[in-house]
Amino acid sequence: MNPFHRKVEIDEATKKKLFEEFKALLVEQMFDLTLAGGHPNANRFNENLRNVPGVSWNVKALGVDLAARYYGDVAASRKAQLFDPFRISWRPTRFEDYLQDWFIRTCEDLRIAPVLHRKLWEETYIINTIRSLGKLAPGMRGVVFGVGEERLPSLFAAKGADILATDLAPESDSARSWIETRQHGALDRIFFEHLVTRDRFNAAVSFQHIDMNDIPGDLDGQFDFCWSTCAFEHLGSIANGLEFVERTGRLLKPGGVAVHTTEFNYTSDGETIDNWPTVLFRRSDFDLLAERLRSAGYLVPEVEFSVGSTPVDFFVDVPPYHWDRGGGYYQRELDALHLKLMVDGFPATCYGVVFQKA
Repeated sequence: MNPFHRKVEIDEATKKKLFEEFKALLVEQMFDLTLAGGHPNANRFNENLRNVPGVSWNVKALGVDLAARYYGDVAASRKAQLFDPFRISWRPTRFEDYLQDWFIRTCEDLRIAPVLHRKLWEETYIINTIRSLGKLAPGMRGVVFGVGEERLPSLFAAKGADILATDLAPESDSARSWIETRQHGALDRIFFEHLVTRDRFNAAVSFQHIDMNDIPGDLDGQFDFCWSTCAFEHLGSIANGLEFVERTGRLLKPGGVAVHTTEFNYTSDGETIDNWPTVLFRRSDFDLLAERLRSAGYLVPEVEFSVGSTPVDFFVDVPPYHWDRGGGYYQRELDALHLKLMVDGFPATCYGVVFQKA
């Protein structure tokens, strides 16, 4: 018998260990740009993967160019527009809103420059919805969920409203990631001295820890308006998010308004992200929500889904985003256009929902 053909018995634990070591080595080599001696890694998977930073650079550069072409001179860009008054409706983020007087004026209220970023659209959508329905006035009372480090409580307090700001209890498991990324709410994090005086803020804004999946009943019927900014997609499932929106209707006084923004998967009405820390709502989910709210007796305005038709609207941003400063050499300042983005492989944008208690 040839001794080199002798069968070697390996126990299961050793097999598992060897396999894990092999897998780790394989993965490591996939992501290495070079091998020993400085030779390029010719692994086929790696050849494709290492082009991704270049693609991201090109996407970011295109976004900078588009922003400069379409929004570099805001005054000149707006001259050709027919300015529409703010229309109360359900709708996604789109470029035409950034050219409107109501958007520019709201940026002035917030004391920030008008830039092509979807988060700024969310704020202006919420502010103008509440204002248009006559709720942004002295003596009104509002409540916000998942407040994080928002500036809207400071702005609303300066306008005369009293605000209850809420966020998860810090000891809850769900709050851990928000705390680590400095997105968890507290009173000192939502005071903005350029928007409101400290005395007015202290008198008008209070804070309470509330789980959005378990809103206490003693808040029902207490508020003229409520809002959340890209929060209810983080409640664990699409079903939980829709239930939260419906639940906020019970917080309102007669005539009160609820306005929320969230994530919209605008290219697929079938496959989407669900049962996950961040879910993506589809057109069918919003249609279902609107029908449920109408059936419950709430006033629901027009529901629309057009995401715009300009090159700015067609542009889909890719990671790394501006808050990810560890993104690599190709990040830096290339973050000028962010209306649409990729979320786990799906193009997505923000979507605004509003309804009123009769």
